[in-house]
Amino acid sequence: MNSNIPSSEILKKYLTNVCSVEERTLVDAWYQKLNLDSGETFLKSEQSELYQRIQNQIYQEESLSSAPKIIPLRIWTFVRAVAAVIILGLGFLYFSYNNLKDKDLAKINTDSSIVTFKNNQKKIIRYPLPDHSIVWLQPGASLSHPSSFNPNKNREIRFSGEGFFDISHDKEHPFIVNCGRVKTQVLGTTFNVQANDNESTFKVSVVTGSVAVSTPNRKNKIETVILKPKDQAIYEKESQNITVNVLEHAALIHENWQSVSLTFDETPMSEVASRLQQTFKIKIEFANLHIKKCRLKVDFNNQRLSEILDMIDILLGTTYEIDGSKITIKGEGCKSKG
Repeated sequence: MNSNIPSSEILKKYLTNVCSVEERTLVDAWYQKLNLDSGETFLKSEQSELYQRIQNQIYQEESLSSAPKIIPLRIWTFVRAVAAVIILGLGFLYFSYNNLKDKDLAKINTDSSIVTFKNNQKKIIRYPLPDHSIVWLQPGASLSHPSSFNPNKNREIRFSGEGFFDISHDKEHPFIVNCGRVKTQVLGTTFNVQANDNESTFKVSVVTGSVAVSTPNRKNKIETVILKPKDQAIYEKESQNITVNVLEHAALIHENWQSVSLTFDETPMSEVASRLQQTFKIKIEFANLHIKKCRLKVDFNNQRLSEILDMIDILLGTTYEIDGSKITIKGEGCKSKG
């Protein structure tokens, strides 16, 4: 990377306002050379949304730095160059903003204190909330939340679609997810929510901790069930009934939001795909059969399907798309015989 470009560490310090005078001067000088001034101004709500994307990019860059395989130079160059530009501060994110608003960035609520985001990509997106909680959004999922949570109130958001929630513990400020008539309340835990408008049921599945799911019944009285790990609440929209089931999946079958550990040692992608299909409830297809010949050498330690797919994309220079339970991997592939 060009030595005139600040390191990601300096850029992170710049964002959090803990950099030295010399470091700030370096970043400011670099920015001036970028000549990215668009003349656009950003609403407070837009700045909050962009800041969430900055945090996401920082997370992705840090994840890449711990990859157990040597990544080809052309991919590293691309990743570092993009990261260096995107993780700049809010005042000069013209490049990032223009790339987001047509793909990821949903319409911003007219109330500047509310941020609304929809995953318009065909992949799972990691979305950080103001309290450092994380939501893994499936394609089509959307959420709305305050740009910052009020310290005198509960942490409350609205959500639709499917997403996996990893909530920061705060016993003084319960976290509440509103999905239509269904309300899910937690203090700090991990759980999955399926609240698709076009489906007849809403589902909440708990991985760790406990969750309280509440909804009004036909008599308009609030009914609440408490879920523990491996419990799943199912709310039927038509009958307005809520039931609790215990998830009893086979030991080797996981939902795509559950963490697994897998090791591949120069394994052809055809075998990698077969292993992932056996582990998760998915079907994997290759847009280019040459991808099957690529070999993967990597350890996945307690990682979810989305994290595994993201790392495969980085290692092989591919991209993936999700359509229901089908995943399509695209790219040039490997010409050499495997």
